[in-house]
Amino acid sequence: MAKVINYDFYAVGEKQLNDEANELFKELFPICRSITGDGVRQSLSRLQEVISFEMREITSGTVCYDWVIPDEWNIRDAYIMDSQKNKIIDFSKSNIHIVSYSSSIDKKMSFKELKSHLYYLSDLPTAIPYRTAYYKRDWGFCLSYEQFKKMDRNGEYHVYIDSTIAPGTLNYGEGIIKGQSGQEYIVSTYCCHPSLANDNLSGLILWAFLLRELKTRKTRHSYRFVILPETIGAIAYLWMNEKLMKRILGGFILTTVAGPGKFSYKQTFRENDLIDRVVEKTFSELQIEYIAYRFDIYGSDESQYSAPFFRIPVGSICKDKYYEYDYYHTSLDDLNFVNSRWLIETLKIYLLSIEKLEMNLAYKSLNPYCEPMLGKRDLYPQIGGNIKQGFVSSQKKHSKKKYKISNEKSIYGNELDAISWIMFYSDGKTTLLDIAEKTNLPLVQIFKVAEKLRNHGLLKYSSTIATVI
Repeated sequence: MAKVINYDFYAVGEKQLNDEANELFKELFPICRSITGDGVRQSLSRLQEVISFEMREITSGTVCYDWVIPDEWNIRDAYIMDSQKNKIIDFSKSNIHIVSYSSSIDKKMSFKELKSHLYYLSDLPTAIPYRTAYYKRDWGFCLSYEQFKKMDRNGEYHVYIDSTIAPGTLNYGEGIIKGQSGQEYIVSTYCCHPSLANDNLSGLILWAFLLRELKTRKTRHSYRFVILPETIGAIAYLWMNEKLMKRILGGFILTTVAGPGKFSYKQTFRENDLIDRVVEKTFSELQIEYIAYRFDIYGSDESQYSAPFFRIPVGSICKDKYYEYDYYHTSLDDLNFVNSRWLIETLKIYLLSIEKLEMNLAYKSLNPYCEPMLGKRDLYPQIGGNIKQGFVSSQKKHSKKKYKISNEKSIYGNELDAISWIMFYSDGKTTLLDIAEKTNLPLVQIFKVAEKLRNHGLLKYSSTIATVI
């Protein structure tokens, strides 16, 4: 079995990551993305410069379960002009002004006729809302409530949308990291939103960074990275890869990862799956307070991956989760709302959680009859009785009591606790994460000590590991 490598952060320097994230935010933010079209291809092409992955396509009209891949939508320009020829709404200034998938139009009309095609938010008067009409041939404009109030109710307006809806393709990205365990996880994000920074340009950037980081490491498990339009993209991917996706054990959806609010975690539909446990353990070890959200069918693509036929448990680590911040799906979710440093902090939490997936081995004791003699293996101090054991106190929830060591090597103390508990629980079924949760010791320490015991001939990898992880 391949040895798990404990890696440092990051493959590139943190300053370089921060600078690169800033540049990607600036370059990708203005692009008008939707579920199909040139904006998606342009965005994926730019991310391919960060890390190599395949850009794939599926043609319009393809039937995927109960859905059909729609015709491709592209837009070049759109505006509303008043009678003085002032562009009071201008797509070139904000691509959120246009309802996504709006049909073309070039017509003069009264305010009364135009009003039913206008969308605004009276409770956020300066914000432009984000709206879509993917599966209905219609058109519309989004504007701030302040802009709406200024419109002349008796005026005539020139409405212009230069767009096309025609047979084409739905594009998505796919990157595969091959492991040796026979177990596979999915990492998914969505690329269909226009100029919305936290939801979900931040997810695109983190997806590329996470794929690049993991590609530099020798992973035990396989990881399937997909970047696709929300809902229809996930459904199409599941349809095209049905047999393969039935074998996926779990995964993550990367979304809203760079906002100023608290970290949060949306649980999988199982709520205590391995995915949930590694994330919760990571937050606990980092001593980061976070908001835990129970599974909800409303959100991103959780309901697709976790549908009855597939039942893939997927969770999301967020920083300002969708639905929960005031600027969600508005123009105020802009580059001033997000921060590259917050994105990189979220990246680290994802990496540490995946590290725990990698380390969650099960071992079988080669000395199962009673406790082994550690002294002859230099795993126990030669002068006994001088270690003030601390595990009794560590069983108290989240105790921070330090272990006392007198004139002995640093190998002892809580490492001795780790040795004792690993040997006690190494029955071939109890995993290292189980032990870490029971003892409140860091999983990375449990793993390192278990590998040391294996090298001393006290443990072996469990032959049933594929069934217990």
